[in-house]
This record gives sequence, C-alpha cells and structure tokens, in this order.
Amino acid sequence: MVVPCVEFDSYVWKLQLRVLVIVSITGAYGILPEASQEGMLHPYKSYADVTLFHYTVPPEVRVATWEFAAFMDNPKCPIKDVHIYIQHGSYPVMSPDNSSFPPNVYTGRTSLHYITTKSAYQPHDATIFPVYNPLPGNWFVAAYISHWDQHVRQEGLGHKCHYSLGSVALWSQVMGIPVVSPGVPKTVVTIDNFSYYKIFIPAGTWHFTVKISNCEFRVNSVTLFNNSSDTMPDCIQSLALHARALPTFNPRIVIGNLSTESEFTFTETEPFTDGYYYLLVVSESQVSFNVAVTTTECSVQALGRSFAKQLAQMTESLTQSVMIRHSNNTVKSDWASTIVFANSSKVHDLGSLAGTNIPQYKSEAEEDADTTNDPCLPTFQLARIKHAQDFADTFLLQGREWYATWVALTDLYPVIVQLEILPFVDIGGTLNINIHLDELLIPIKNASSQYLTVTACIRKGRVPSRNNGNIECPPELMLSISSEGLATADATKLVPYPEPDMWFIAFQAKCIYNSSVVPCPVQEVMVSLDIRTQPCVFAGEPCGLKGICQETHKGLHFFTSCTCLGGYKGWGCTDGSKATPESLLLLTTLLLTLSNVFFLPAVLLAVRRHLLTEAFIYLATMIFSTFYHACDQDFYTYCVTKYEVLQFCDFFCSILAFWVTLIAIAGIPPRAASTLHMVGVLIIAVGVEYNRTGLLVFIIPFGLGVVIPVAAWSIRCCRQRTCIHLQRSLVLLLLPGVLLAAIGLILFAFIETEANYQYVHSAWHIVIALSLVFLLPRRCSRQQYGSCQGSNESELFDVNDYYSASPVFVVTSDLDNLLTTQS
Repeated sequence: MVVPCVEFDSYVWKLQLRVLVIVSITGAYGILPEASQEGMLHPYKSYADVTLFHYTVPPEVRVATWEFAAFMDNPKCPIKDVHIYIQHGSYPVMSPDNSSFPPNVYTGRTSLHYITTKSAYQPHDATIFPVYNPLPGNWFVAAYISHWDQHVRQEGLGHKCHYSLGSVALWSQVMGIPVVSPGVPKTVVTIDNFSYYKIFIPAGTWHFTVKISNCEFRVNSVTLFNNSSDTMPDCIQSLALHARALPTFNPRIVIGNLSTESEFTFTETEPFTDGYYYLLVVSESQVSFNVAVTTTECSVQALGRSFAKQLAQMTESLTQSVMIRHSNNTVKSDWASTIVFANSSKVHDLGSLAGTNIPQYKSEAEEDADTTNDPCLPTFQLARIKHAQDFADTFLLQGREWYATWVALTDLYPVIVQLEILPFVDIGGTLNINIHLDELLIPIKNASSQYLTVTACIRKGRVPSRNNGNIECPPELMLSISSEGLATADATKLVPYPEPDMWFIAFQAKCIYNSSVVPCPVQEVMVSLDIRTQPCVFAGEPCGLKGICQETHKGLHFFTSCTCLGGYKGWGCTDGSKATPESLLLLTTLLLTLSNVFFLPAVLLAVRRHLLTEAFIYLATMIFSTFYHACDQDFYTYCVTKYEVLQFCDFFCSILAFWVTLIAIAGIPPRAASTLHMVGVLIIAVGVEYNRTGLLVFIIPFGLGVVIPVAAWSIRCCRQRTCIHLQRSLVLLLLPGVLLAAIGLILFAFIETEANYQYVHSAWHIVIALSLVFLLPRRCSRQQYGSCQGSNESELFDVNDYYSASPVFVVTSDLDNLLTTQS
C-alpha cells in the first residue's frame, strides 16, 4: 500500500524510485509512509533550529529502512555535514556541541540512533539506515547542520546558501501472526523456519510464564543426526521472547533448543503490560508443540477514606503488640513478623482494601528455598490534573473521594505509583519528579545516629526490578532522601521529552542505625510527591538565569527548548565552559549604545543651519538605536518598551534619516519638501513593517531618494540652459560624506559577522553618523522661494544658487507684473 504525498520535490521522487528498486531486487514486501518528507536544514543554535520528521511504524515489522539525501541550492556553497537522529516515541534528546546536561537530568532513550551524511548540489547516493525489529508507533527524525560564523548579511544582498534534507522510509511487515491467549494451552504448528506467535499481556499483570513442551516432527521420516547413535536432531533449534517488537535471532546465542521430550519455560517477572509479547520459534522442519501462558495479576485501585481510616486503626492495634528494641541485636525480621502476623485477618483486610496482596515475611531459610515467591506490591494510580497552560499538568494520588500529594510508606514492603505520559501531549516538555521528606513529619529526628532513608526508583513501561523484597535500581534512575538534614530531605529527577508510556515509581523506606538496617520505630512515613510536566527544563525559571524558554510549533510538532545567552550552552544553559566574560558583555552593550553618540554632531549642525526637520530625525535615530541595542543584549539589558517596537523604530528612523538628507541636498521648495517627507514616511513605514530585514526596504527609499536631487539638478540646468561646472570646494565637502557612507556599506555587507558584530556594527554607527555631517547642505533662510544666504552663482551644489532658481527669472516675472498693472 502506497500513500502518495501531496507535494514532492524531484529528488524525493528519485529517492522513492531507488527504494522501490531495492525492494524489488531483495524481494522484500513493505509499505511506504504517509508521505516522503523534505525539510530545510539550519545551523544548530538551539533545539528550535532542528528539522523534524515524523513516521508511524506499524507493528510486527522486521526491518524499517530510512533513506536520507541532503542538498544545497548552489554549487558554490560549502559542503556541510548533516547530523541526523532517529528516535522512537519522542523527540531525540541530544547534545550537538558536546555540552553537559544538568546533574539531575535523565537522558536515557529506549531506541535512539545517530547517523551523518553530506550535502551535495547534484543528485547523489543517499544514506540508507536500517532498524531491525523496530518498536511500533511514532518515530521522530531530527536533523541539523553544524553552526558556523555566518556573515550578518542583509536579506537579498548576495546569495545565502540554503540546505535541505529529503527522507523516505519503508518497512517489511510480517502478516498473520497467530495469537496465543493466556490461560488457554494451545498446540501450534510451525509454517516456516522462523515462526512468530504473539501473546497479549493485559494491564495489571505482575508476572507470567510461557511454557513450550511436547515438540513433535510433522514429517513421516526423519534422518538420524548420526547413524551411529540414536540421537534425534533438535525439534526446535532456538527460542526467543521479546516485548512489543519481534525478537532478534542470534545464531551465536542459542536459547531453548528442544528435543522431542524436553520443555522450556520463559519467566518474566517484570513484564511490559497492555501489549504483545512475541515468541520466535526456529526449526529446520515443520514441527508442532504445546504452548501454555500463565499469568499472575495484581489490580490497581484508588484509595478511599475507608481505607485510610482502617489503616490507621489497624496500625494502632498492631503496634500495641510490638516490642521495639533499640539494641544492636535488633533485626528487622523480628519486628516485621510481629507486625504482619499480629492479626492475620486484619492483614488480609488491608490487602483487599488496597487491591493488592501485602507481602508476607519469610525467614532466610524459607527465602532460599523459595526464591520465586514474588507477591504483589501496593500499586496506586496517579491522576492527571489538566491545567490551561501547555506542559503544566500535575499528577496526584487518586482516591475515591479525594486527591493527595502524600504517600504513606512503611519499611515492611515497597509501594509503587504509576502515571501515564501521553504521545504528542507531554513529549515536548519535561517530566519533573520531586520527592520531599517534611521535617515536621519525621518522627526520627533526635540526637541518636538513627535516621530514615527513602529510595525511589523510576522506570518506564514496567515496574522496577526486585530482589528478595528490595528494589534494585540503576543510579541514573534513583532518587534518595533521608532525615539526616534538610539538605538530604529533597530530591528531583528531570526527564526531558519523556517517552509516552506508563511510568512506574517504586518507593522503599529503611531505617539506618550504626550503618545497619533496623526496624523503624514509626508506623508510617509520609513522603510528598510533586510530579508534573513543565516547559523547557527547570521549574520556576525554565532555563535558569542564562537562557530563554522558547515554544516552537512545526506542523504537528510542539515542543519547548532553551535558547542560551552569553555563550552558555547545554540543554538547560548550565554549561559555562565557553561563556562570554561579563566584562566583554558589558563592553558589547556600551559599544553598541554609546556609538550612537556620534549622531550628535549631525544633530547640532542641522540645528545651526536651521534644518530642524533633519535635526529631529537624526535625534530620533540616535535615541531609538540606543534603546534598541540596549534591549537586544543577552545580559545588561534594558527595554523601555517592547522589543518589536524598538526594532521597528530603529529601522524606520535609520532609513528616514537618509531620506530627509537626500531631500535637503536637492534644495527643493519647502512645500515640495514637506510633501516628499510624508511620502517617504509612508513608504518606509510600510516597508519596515512588511520586512524590516529585507533588501527592498532599503533599495526603494534610497533609489527614490537619489532620484530627487538628480531630478532637481536636471530641471535647474534646463531652466538656466547651462550646467555650472563642479567646483573644488564642493568636492571637498561632499566627497568625505560619500566615502564614509560607502565604508559603512562595505562594513555592513561584507565584514560584519556574528562573532565581530559588536565591533563592526558600532563602527558602522560611527561612519554613518559622520557621513551625515558632510552631506548636510548649508543653512537656508527660506524667506523666498529657493533663495539662500551667501549665494555664489559660480558654486554648483551650493545652497545659494543650486537650491534656488535664477534671480533673472524672478526679476523678469516681477517686471511682467508691473507692465500689466500700468496698462
């Protein structure tokens, strides 16, 4: 089945055809994803820059194959390495710049793969990556190119290289796998050398066994393995059992090879529930065998007020028969056996109320004799409390009539809570798991050396491992608190982009005296649970003091990530190994703001020459540029209003300053100048609002602005019927301004990069401001149309005759009027 994409690029079609050829040659059968996907690649600065693809892999797939091809839009563009991460269930958690993660962040992934490829301009061989026996469901692909020091180039000025990535995926799926139901023994017959069977394990299953027996050949005659012996060949060469995905056959590791008279049993004490387990049977011929699945279930129920009340009454009556001994010879088993067996009927009632079986104490001899005894533990479901904000849900202990943030523990047995992380809804944030031991609720806080410890183990998909009633947990998934002091009474674990599944947290309380485990002299210990989803990384300040939390929407993808400031890096902006020194940050702020002071000479000169409009625009440019750059800093920042408002005003006034300067040079009448000022305001405002970083917003005003003085000069030459030759004094005045403006353009277009931005951009402020001083015309009285004081008819571009019409024309006009009046 092939589902076509709505819109394909040409090379994506080539990828599809290449994949189909591979499939036809290998004889594999499979289906293409919903759409072959293409996305633009960006340099990695934060997680918001990654390109994301999403695929839905169906169940029972032998191999899923991804094919990637990276392209660039110009042969002159540099070849870049493309980094690709493939992750099941959630967005990949990665560290592209080898930065460190915060110490309490868990970065383990169920199925994460990493590959690289290179960009090319011409079609080339794609990078093929197979994943054998993949987990079904959502798969995410994240890709990016390494960050480099790019030129800060105006959009449209020169070519900016663009990179893209195309991907195609397909998979071969096993169809028609027989189902084996728990509790119903079944005889099955193999149909191939590799035969698969699936077993559904319902929610609440504590452990289960799969027994294979009575294997028989289904052929009339069987060749002896050795003519000199009576040994028959193995009926089954190998067995394998795997959760949620097809098992992988490894010929080097043979498990479960059976003869016709033997049997084999798989025992799963920590099963994945509410899903399928897959059984692989490898045989050289057609055989039949019996398979029986046996399960042990433990129900999960909510607590009610009746349970809490009876629990308090029961523990009070039980403690009356307990003798707490504080000697070194006191052992936990004595106190535990007294508690549990003091009233067997009440213990049974407790188990029925909780929906679980309270584990019974056994002596060491009994434990050695029966190591397979694994009674159910109290397991409670956490309820989700939905909030209006995204990634702000909390999880509380659910009762029949109430919700609670506290869980009661005892040192007799562990207690388990479980919560569900949903796909797409929760995977874009961080799962925050915090446990706290309140000092007011810690009765063991005295001068003795006895203290209480509570250990919590987190595990995705199934309950944590247990060994003789004790929880076994890897260090990266363990939380530990104790009553030794306030510093040890709190612990937090952060899981970024958590994978959707049922998550289990097992709690175990112990009392320590002289480095030995002793019975706790209290009936129960209350532990506070604060489990929630949150944006970015940390609670309160999501990215700490060195970063900004950013929400990103890319199609169906919605996630939060940190954008680090001041050279900090890392998932939570906590890695300061390459941080910018504070002195350099302060210098950057001072350079970009104080460099605008160089606009003051142009302001004062314009006021002295009675060019008040130009002076006001130059002053506004200086003020808004100063406040914009003060607001645009990582640290040492100050924003008098919204960043977008300051950015608009800075771009608008900068372009308008050149517009009014060119009109002043043209020397046109005041009415025409006022009209052109308003025309420029409207054009520049619309352009800056439409795309303030685009090239057209600069080209159109400058192009029209240059036309105005050229047109004025041309009209004046036509009226005077002569063009006065350029004078040396005028060249000395205008040439420095033109040269400074050209230098500013070169700095802005070709020299300015992200690394030297603060220095080059500050120099740009200075040279542009100084160029205005030389470009400003001499002062005009404007008492008469076009006349300026101190005129010199031989000076071209001098405001006295360049900005005014010929005096002969004016006198002639006056004489005509006099003659008309006398007549």
